[in-house]
Amino acid sequence: MPCFNTAATIAESIAAVLGQSYTSLELIVLDDGSSDNTVGIARRFASADNRVKLVVSARNRGVARMRNIGTRLARGKWIAFCDSDDVWLPQKLEWQLQMAGQRNGVNLLYSAVYYSRERNPEARQLVKLLPDATYHDMLKTNAIPMSSSMYLTESLGKLYFRSVPGHLVHEDYAFWLDVFKSGKVKSAYLEKPTTVILLRKGSRSSNPLLAARSHLAILRKENILPWHKTIWYMF
Repeated sequence: MPCFNTAATIAESIAAVLGQSYTSLELIVLDDGSSDNTVGIARRFASADNRVKLVVSARNRGVARMRNIGTRLARGKWIAFCDSDDVWLPQKLEWQLQMAGQRNGVNLLYSAVYYSRERNPEARQLVKLLPDATYHDMLKTNAIPMSSSMYLTESLGKLYFRSVPGHLVHEDYAFWLDVFKSGKVKSAYLEKPTTVILLRKGSRSSNPLLAARSHLAILRKENILPWHKTIWYMF
């Protein structure tokens, strides 16, 4: 759980992870140089529950660097992600691990999600995604919300984020393209929503022009498609 100045939301995000019906977990909270009370809130949870590990950076390193630090420190067979303004539903891990046990060879899981512009359950919008995504699917769209995902280190190894230029967004999309391009992924999609994703007004990722520019830049970084196909995939 990387975080930066999310004192308004992180308590609910942490509580939702610790309140999972599947309890054998560790939560690594990685503060990226926050100037508000994010660290204080996370420290209270760490003091009360030894499953919480807190890592504090004195300066802002970016979400990709912080997720990579968390990945290096993680000890579990499965690595899952949760942003500090998103909320897991109580059976998120249980449902996904059950699916992994039922689908032979699956090593990457994700699910439908709710989008919400406020913390009101009645304001949630159910979003269904492409099932059992492939690399070809991922070239068309970022089909996997990061906070709904988890992957198996025993078959994929520990996976790390590459840096995306600071003027762009969607480092998660670049990450998934790298992961799927390896040819080792067998994904499984859970139709039940497991995660509530907060859409924050004014955030960089909510800017449609910036999102389009970033998507195009990431596809071109793949350097495997001629321009006309890159534009087609982007649209």
